[in-house]
Amino acid sequence: AYARAVGEAPGQAEVAAAAAARAAEAQAVEAAKAVRVAKAEQLRQLRQLREQKRRLQEQKPLLQEQRRRAAIEDQRRLFEEAASRQRQPQAGGGGGIGGGG
Repeated sequence: AYARAVGEAPGQAEVAAAAAARAAEAQAVEAAKAVRVAKAEQLRQLRQLREQKRRLQEQKPLLQEQRRRAAIEDQRRLFEEAASRQRQPQAGGGGGIGGGG
C-alpha cells in the first residue's frame, strides 16, 4: 500500500502539472486573441484617420478658394466704404438744386 501511495503521488503531481499547463496554454491563447483584436481595432482606427485626412485634403483647395473670395469681398467692401466717405463731403458742398442765389 505504501509503495502504491508513493507511486500515486507523482502521478497526481503530473496530472496537476498537466492541468496547470493546459490552463496556462488557454490563457496564452486568450491573450493572443486579445492582442489580435486590439491590433485589428488599431488598424481600423488608423484607416479611419487616413480617410478623414484624405477628405480634408480634398476639401483644402475649396476652402482656400472660399477664403480668397471672402478676402476679395472684404477688400471690395472696404474700398467702397472709403470711396463713399470721400464722395459725401463733396455732395454736401452747397451747390445743389435751389442752392445759391
